[in-house]
Amino acid sequence: MIRVPHPLFILGYVLTMAIVIVLSLMPAPTLPGPEGSDKAAHLLAYGAIAFCGGLGFRSWELRILSGSSALGLGVLLEIAQAAWFDRNGSVWDAASNSMGGVLGLLAAALILFMFKKQSRPAAS
Repeated sequence: MIRVPHPLFILGYVLTMAIVIVLSLMPAPTLPGPEGSDKAAHLLAYGAIAFCGGLGFRSWELRILSGSSALGLGVLLEIAQAAWFDRNGSVWDAASNSMGGVLGLLAAALILFMFKKQSRPAAS
């Protein structure tokens, strides 16, 4: 069983953040799908960043900072896309990024709570 927090989650945090930055600043691909389906990708990407940060760092201060950095990154990248040639920044994308960050951190907190509850000795 993997212990939590674990350094592999910090690696996931850094790699996911790097991938999101690259994909956000390169020319936008044309992907098939219904209108607004990219919002789910935004939610999942920023959720993954915050989830990995939440399970990778040891203190709640660092976990919250990692989640906050995902939120800040999402907003900053949307601003950069608005200024970037061939990209469009979107308030709705920024909202989806932020919601993903919050949900990712909440999911990590739930897992940490379950691990803590499971590791407590049973009362006699």
